[in-house]
Amino acid sequence: MKQDYYIGLDMGTESVGWAVTDVEYNLVKKRGQDYWGVYLFDEAKTAQGRRAFRTNRRRLARVRHRLNLLQELFDSEISAKDFGFFYRLENSKYFDEDKPEIARGKFLLFNDKDFGDKEYYKNYPTIFHLRNALRTQEIKDVRLLYLAVHHILKNRGHFLFGEQDFNVNDASDVSGEFEKINRFLRENDGTELDREKIPEIFETLCNVDLAKRERKEKILKLSGNSKNKLLGEALNAVVGLEFSLSKMFGEDRDFQDIKKMSLANSSFEEDFAKAKMALDDDEADFLETLKKVQSIASLHNILHGKEFISQAKTEAYETHRRDLSELKKYVRENCPEKYALVFRRQAKKVNKNTSGADENEKDDKKVNNYAAYIGMDKGKGFAKCKKEEFYAFLKKEIGINDESLLAKIDEGIFLPKQISAENCDIPYQVHLAELKAILANAENYFPFLKQKDENCEMTVSEKIISLMKFRVPYYVGPFTDKETRFSWMIKKEGLSTQKITPWNFDDVVDRDASEQKFIERMTNFCTYLTGEKVLPASSFLYSEYAFLNELNNLKVNGTKDLRVKNILFDFAKTNKKLTLKKCCEQLVKNGLLPEGSKARDVFSGTDGDFKNSLSSYIDFKRIIGDKADLYRDMCEEIILWITIISDKERLVKIIKDKYGTVLSDEEIKGLKALNYTKWGRLSAKLLDGIFETDSEGEVGNVSIIEKMRTDTENFMELLSNKHNYKRAIELANSESIVDEKVTYRAVEELYCSPAVKRSIWSALKIVREIVKVQGHSPKKIFVETTREKPDGARKGQRTESRKQRLLDKYRENLRNEKELIKKIEGTEDSKFNSDKLFFYFTQMGLDAYTGEKIEFDDVFKTEKYDIDHIYPRSKIKDDSLDNRVLTGKKINQGVKQDIYPLPAEIRNRMEGLWRQLKDKKLISEEKFYRLTRSTPLTEKECGDFINAQLVATSQSAKAAIQLLKRMLPESEIVYSKAGNVNEFKKRLEFVKIRELNDLHHAKDAYFNIVVGNVFNTKFNHNAAVFLRNNGTGNYDFERLYDFDITNAWKKGDENRISSVAEKNTCRVVRFSKTEKGQFYDATIYPAGKNDKLAPVKGKGPLNDTSKYGGYDKETTAYFMLVKSKDKKKKDKILLSLECVTVLADKNFRTAEDKLKYCEKELGLKEPEILIEKIKVNTLFKINGSYAWIRGRTNDRLVLCNANQLWLDNGSAKELKKISNHFRDAKKYNNKDLPVREEEFSKEQNLALYDLFTEKLGGKIYAGLPVQEQIKNLEKGRNKFETLELKDQLSVLMEILKFMQCNSMTSNIKLIGGAENAGKLIINKKFIQDSDVKMISCSPTGYFCKVVDFKRFL
Repeated sequence: MKQDYYIGLDMGTESVGWAVTDVEYNLVKKRGQDYWGVYLFDEAKTAQGRRAFRTNRRRLARVRHRLNLLQELFDSEISAKDFGFFYRLENSKYFDEDKPEIARGKFLLFNDKDFGDKEYYKNYPTIFHLRNALRTQEIKDVRLLYLAVHHILKNRGHFLFGEQDFNVNDASDVSGEFEKINRFLRENDGTELDREKIPEIFETLCNVDLAKRERKEKILKLSGNSKNKLLGEALNAVVGLEFSLSKMFGEDRDFQDIKKMSLANSSFEEDFAKAKMALDDDEADFLETLKKVQSIASLHNILHGKEFISQAKTEAYETHRRDLSELKKYVRENCPEKYALVFRRQAKKVNKNTSGADENEKDDKKVNNYAAYIGMDKGKGFAKCKKEEFYAFLKKEIGINDESLLAKIDEGIFLPKQISAENCDIPYQVHLAELKAILANAENYFPFLKQKDENCEMTVSEKIISLMKFRVPYYVGPFTDKETRFSWMIKKEGLSTQKITPWNFDDVVDRDASEQKFIERMTNFCTYLTGEKVLPASSFLYSEYAFLNELNNLKVNGTKDLRVKNILFDFAKTNKKLTLKKCCEQLVKNGLLPEGSKARDVFSGTDGDFKNSLSSYIDFKRIIGDKADLYRDMCEEIILWITIISDKERLVKIIKDKYGTVLSDEEIKGLKALNYTKWGRLSAKLLDGIFETDSEGEVGNVSIIEKMRTDTENFMELLSNKHNYKRAIELANSESIVDEKVTYRAVEELYCSPAVKRSIWSALKIVREIVKVQGHSPKKIFVETTREKPDGARKGQRTESRKQRLLDKYRENLRNEKELIKKIEGTEDSKFNSDKLFFYFTQMGLDAYTGEKIEFDDVFKTEKYDIDHIYPRSKIKDDSLDNRVLTGKKINQGVKQDIYPLPAEIRNRMEGLWRQLKDKKLISEEKFYRLTRSTPLTEKECGDFINAQLVATSQSAKAAIQLLKRMLPESEIVYSKAGNVNEFKKRLEFVKIRELNDLHHAKDAYFNIVVGNVFNTKFNHNAAVFLRNNGTGNYDFERLYDFDITNAWKKGDENRISSVAEKNTCRVVRFSKTEKGQFYDATIYPAGKNDKLAPVKGKGPLNDTSKYGGYDKETTAYFMLVKSKDKKKKDKILLSLECVTVLADKNFRTAEDKLKYCEKELGLKEPEILIEKIKVNTLFKINGSYAWIRGRTNDRLVLCNANQLWLDNGSAKELKKISNHFRDAKKYNNKDLPVREEEFSKEQNLALYDLFTEKLGGKIYAGLPVQEQIKNLEKGRNKFETLELKDQLSVLMEILKFMQCNSMTSNIKLIGGAENAGKLIINKKFIQDSDVKMISCSPTGYFCKVVDFKRFL
């Protein structure tokens, strides 16, 4: 008979804990062992890094392709003049002896008898001198023409302005950009620049005689709005000053630590990519428009009134020469002893003692002199410097007092360089104008430029210009003859092998088919409906959903009002930026609020101004009028095209082809200017094609979006058990697909991060194996997933200090509270980890329920003060800051008690103080509402909260549950909330220490079963049903485990559950893999770094790393077990684990290739491959100790300890306190966080030290090199005893690393050991003298294959 069982899953980004129990929470046993464990894996990285490499690689490949085509156009003409010219250029990177005979010689470019490189550089000191000369002078040598054109095509500039023609000196050519800026300013802040003064504003922007700040101030005066914050930040941006993103777009955004940025900085693109994640499309477009205007102004300054860039750069060269002569003269006359310091290469100086350790780190600085400024400082010990650093160096070192020199330095025009960061502001149109002028002049001397190609009807000059202008359309992707994961281009029939050039592109490439393929690849899938594509975030439907989801939360005077909702929705159709202040004014205007009402007093339910809007609808109404309402489907399709297609001319063609009869040319031009880039998470079918079903399963006619339009419930409320939309979604999914063999493709289509996908796939493999072992599906599966990081969030990112937040609020709004400010400043960061202290300051040092002053020294006295929950914790388990206050113990227990709303006497007495706290931004709108509310919690509110404990909210949890339902339709999939599990563990006083071992993941999975089943059973799987049958008074979260719950809990069962959780019988398996992708570290190291460098090229002279250097740190793909003969002792047989690199594996075609690799690359004699592939992270048992093989360093193997450490409960509690201390130190970014001496003692620390020493000396570590550290611990014991308390704690955490199951090393210098102690590195021939077994395990460890290496000896 089949026995019902449960599966628990604890899903993280680097592990999945799992447990299998019977229905009474006893662990299932398999082969005599408890069936629970942990599956470890490396966190999956996003594609961002690989994408950057791939993008750069493609960019360089396209540059090479462009230059190769140019060479073909010049080949016959130059070969007739100088047959060896291209050979010399192509081989210039080699030593002379490595070049072919024809390329050898004294010179690299010109090798004529009467004209060599010396004469060339004398005539043309820089390439810009050559370009400038070729526009007007007679061109006698075609090679000069080639060099000039080559330079232009290689450095052709940016395409920020598309194919638009413009005159940099004409303000009318940027009027469209200024109009965009004005529109955004109008819609968001009600201000704008004076249109009539745009020419004068542009002239001011380009005035190099004014400093940046002076330009900004003058433009502000011209605009007549000098105090507008948004305008001020926008002008900071366009003049090239730093600006604040939070001031520009709002304080409530996560800009990933980018507090300020500058459009003129080289890091702008990287910063913009991060900031863009927190911006909507309008805001991102606004920032890009500001960048365009700033680029034009910067370009104006670069050109300096000249028509061509080469004229400006030639003038800059001459200016630099004159300035340099002037500076040298000044130094010789005023401080000749510093001449070498100012102009000669200066290596960084470091004072060292005899042992080689640095004595004075301050001397280890780069010298920001002239050599560093111009880039002469290259190679070891040297570093370039920025212009500002060089100017500061001059002022400091030689104390310039010459007014002329100082004026130039202050204006930033002293010693200008031809190659500078500002060059990135030059658009291709500027270079194109010069190219056309050069070619027009050259056609007078070289007839071949006018020759027409009969196949394409283009002259050579026209082909060169097409090379300059041509860009591969992004929707076509990389050129390739076959479709791959990263390419999708489709060629026309019969032309699959045809070479692509700019002049035959449209004849060879099928644009439409390639674009369709691109669209299919770009679109993600709906979070809720299987197989449905998501909507663009700017589509009418999705933006309406997003806005209604916010609007339907809004409460006026504590209640939701349909009339309010309808008025504000209509108002939003004409206003992109909807602030609460504007909403209040609108409601007053419509008579729903009395005159004098203030937003802060009447609104709740929303955290500040609206984040979403109907911006795309407003855009379309502005451009095409009523057609936006009449042709909604057309608008949705155009928004999809705008989101996908960045080629504006292509966009215009597509719109004209389909809707040219509906839209005028002027309207299409307006639509062309729109920029939408983001995608939503939901599909059109989910929002407008899923209908609520009744109890009989009959489908109604009210969709989710229609319900949101006509009611005041938000999206998650509609998916609650109160409605049947959730059931309809499940029905739609069950009809679309039931797949018991869910493949990775289903996981890959999920809308979540790579880390979450890997976790989900690992969980599916575990569940599939458990079902296989058990022979049937589980009754229930309980799922808990890790909280997802926001897009772009970095691992280990610091949280903002509570102390700093309080200081900011007090300095901004409570400057007169000097005593409290002084207390905040004088209190350590770590102490703010206490919620009591935080509430003390957010309540201005007053009791929240009486208003009486709280003495600072009494805050932590538990007999005096309590933290109270506003919404009773027995009904709603909300531990957020918005639901808690600091109050006297007597008032909490005697008056407030466990009731809601707060007693009238408290509300009436305290509302004034609470309002003051809200106005000073010390408490939120939501907290103020909870404190002042006069109505009890409704059944709906209680039901919503209970549902929140039962229904998954994170994207990863939803995705996992969805796939598990597809795989096991007969099992109930239950969401187990982490907060409830943590509460239960606190009840049991269960100690969890992440640093100790990996077993806690399995134990969390076990707790997920227990707690998840209690909640699932207690509340009948449905809060609405439970409350309908029992009411709001028949449950108490605080006493949930104090009573029996049929089929889920027996009163007093805590001890039995604890005894199971305290077992250390969990199996631990690490995912083994074959590494792919990057061959090695991308840096090319100089010759001589080491003798293990990989060649830059596999063939040719660059293969010689002793001359040309190469790559280091080759990536290990896997290992092989190889038998070979000892070179010294002929009869001796050797066994070794040999590394196979990713590059080597790629080149293997046959078994013979592997043997050659062993012989030639590894130097083995008569090799025989015994095991062809041993994956990275494979488990080994070495002389009784377990270890995973992780990689190699030189000729040795890197291992990772696989023996899980555990401690007795008392020692574990001591370690937990130490762990918490360092957690706080990291949280507050304070390495010197004071140790609370009342919590620790040297005696306890010494006992833990001795315990660690004993554990490390145990049998389980006997086969690993880490046990050698025992000697250091024994020798260092006396030193440890004398250390300060905080240093002892640090040493204990370092010793713990010796026994952790990762590849970390330990710093035990404080007790006389090494800084990087405990490396698990062994000789690759360790098999010879050891008892070695290789163990391959399935995800749960139930299926194992053991290979004893003795049989090979």
